[in-house]
Amino acid sequence: MERYRVFYVYRIKNLSYLHVHGMDMKEKKLFTVLLYAPDSGIDFHAGTKSYPSELIDTLKAEGDRIESGHYDIVQWEPDLFQEQQLS
Repeated sequence: MERYRVFYVYRIKNLSYLHVHGMDMKEKKLFTVLLYAPDSGIDFHAGTKSYPSELIDTLKAEGDRIESGHYDIVQWEPDLFQEQQLS
């Protein structure tokens, strides 16, 4: 069994980031990591120096499935709340 398992991903398109949620199967702990994902694909080097190498390897192996939306639960797009004046 692999050490890390991806459960789901949600995207913030306007900011080009992915939040990846999963579990460390050895330690029985949940994890959430933030990945930079511009339109050209996931950048596994940006901001991931503190992540375990085995986790990065798992994320790279699942990269195509993550990119295709296989793990997506929802796509987030931030909106600004605008007050409407009632007449």
